[in-house]
Formats: sequence, C-alpha cells, structure tokens
Amino acid sequence: MIIGVQRKRISITKLNSVTFSKINLFASLQTSPVKWLLGAEQKGIKPFRVLLQDSCLTETTVTEKERTCSLSMNFHIFNLQALEHVNARLCELYPDDEERFDIVLMTNNHAQVGVRLINSINHYGLTIERFCMTGGKSPVGYLTAYLTNLYLSADSEKVQEAIEAGIASATMFTANKDVSYSDTELRVAFDGDAVLFSDESEQIVKEQGLDRFFEHEQLNENKPLAQGPLKGFLEDLGKLQKKFYAKNERLNCPIRTFLVTARSAASSGARVLKTLRSWGLEIDEALFLAGAPKGPILVKIRPHIFFDDQMFHIEGAQKLGTIAAHVPYGIAQKYHKSS
Repeated sequence: MIIGVQRKRISITKLNSVTFSKINLFASLQTSPVKWLLGAEQKGIKPFRVLLQDSCLTETTVTEKERTCSLSMNFHIFNLQALEHVNARLCELYPDDEERFDIVLMTNNHAQVGVRLINSINHYGLTIERFCMTGGKSPVGYLTAYLTNLYLSADSEKVQEAIEAGIASATMFTANKDVSYSDTELRVAFDGDAVLFSDESEQIVKEQGLDRFFEHEQLNENKPLAQGPLKGFLEDLGKLQKKFYAKNERLNCPIRTFLVTARSAASSGARVLKTLRSWGLEIDEALFLAGAPKGPILVKIRPHIFFDDQMFHIEGAQKLGTIAAHVPYGIAQKYHKSS
C-alpha cells in the first residue's frame, strides 16, 4: 500500500522519521515479504508500497549486550496490524496474487545501526525485510527507485522534497492522547482541497473570500477539479477494495475511506462528488462540515491516519487523539497559521 509517483505499485517504506514505503507487513505468512516483492517484479505484478522513515526512532539500552530503538507513536500511525489484516484477507481470497501491502524501512542512519534496527523490528513483532540505510544522506532520492506510492515522515523538509518530486507525501504528527483503533479495518480519512484535489478552489477562498468561492463552485459544478497529491493513494486503496468487492465481500471489506472536508454540502459539495465520480473513484463516507472543526468528527471515525493540508486542522485532530499527517501542498502553505 505504498504511495508514489508510479501509482501502479503500492509499497511501504520505513525511514528514520517513520515513513511508509515498501514493507511487507505480513508476519503470519510463510512466504517472506522479499520473495513477494521479487516475484511481483518478475511477473509484472504491482504490490502496494508505503514508505516509512525512521526519524522517530530513539536509541535506548535494553541490556548490556543488546540495544534496540524505541519507536514513537508515529511508527504506529498506520496501525500495522490493520495492514496485516488486509494482507491476510487478500491472501485468503487471492492466494496466488502478489498485490498486497509491502513495507520498506528507510533511515539516514549508518549501516552500523542495522542490528539495532533489526532487534527493534523483531521486538515489536513486525515483518520488515527491506532496509535502506543512507549513512546521513537524504533517502528521498531512493523513493522513485522503490516505486513508492506513499511517503510518510516526521521530517517536514524531506516530505517537502518528496512532494516537489511528485511523490505523495505527508509529515506525521502523533496524537496527544491514546485512543484505540480497529485492527480488522484499515480506516483512512482525507481532506479534499489540496489533498485529493488541487488547490484551485482553495486559492479563491484565500484570495477572494467565501462568497466568490461559492459562486465559482456552482458555476463550475460539472467541471472536475484537477487532481491533488494524494489522489493516487485513494486510487490505490480503491483498487484493493475492488478486489474484495469482486469476491462479494463489499460488506466485509477491511478498508474504509472517508472524505472530511470543510466545504458546505449544498453550496460547494456537488463539484467534489462529481469529480470523484468522473475519476471512477468511490469514497465510503463523505462528511461536509461547513467550516466546523474536524476534530470531533475524527474522534467518531477513528481513522488510522488523517491527511490535511492545513496545520489548523492537524492540530485540532491531534488534541483529540487522531494521528494526523500534514500534506505540504497548495496555497495554504503560504498562510500556515496555527490557532
């Protein structure tokens, strides 16, 4: 389930800031993640890759002979158990199909810390077979080579670099309180403008005001919005969902997607829904908040991750226990004001 420039491949990779990339999250399978990936590459099958950066790892002594890295909550942002469950279900339904989540751990640490990282991965019961240790160099240059579908990191500079390279990326922020997440349904929530869609409409809000925005959206209701940086990720999730639908598992699909937007439904919501329809994409739930805070709604949804382009919404989500990811794209970055 990795997000990247080459959209047909989803992979997960983990970096020194915890980013999702090419990592097979499946500890319960007999076939190793590496074999899955090689097999997929040889057969032309495309695994879903998420890239993880390990910059949220801190060194801690466990015993005199063994050291591990303490993983911050950012490491659990995508709730690896939920990813593993999706893979398990896919394996049951499509035992010969390699199109599943695949994870890779990336770090700008030196290779000397490799044993420590391996010990940490084993300590947390994760199955991560692919590492990329860059020895102090930025790992962003490897994202295209890893066919990354989504890059998540706590390092905002690396995320910005990846966004500029055309790779779906977001800066991870931990929640301020612990909440429980489903380990049998992967729940992903997206903002609309400047995340799934371009920032063309948001520019009008910022520069010309709400009245002009409403007028513009109604005049252009039947004109699809241009795609935003995470449109490809929603598309990738949709491909996996359709695999379950094809087996009459729509009601038991372990992936659920949400649109959580500040738009109003009556005055500007139609264009959003028609845009998704024109792309051939489905969203499971759409919540139009008409400017109301997103935090309380996210508490009810309990997504494993929420993507938004405005720090105001990221911080509001954090305070109420939602793991949020900031997408540094669009005109909102010029304002970038916190409440």
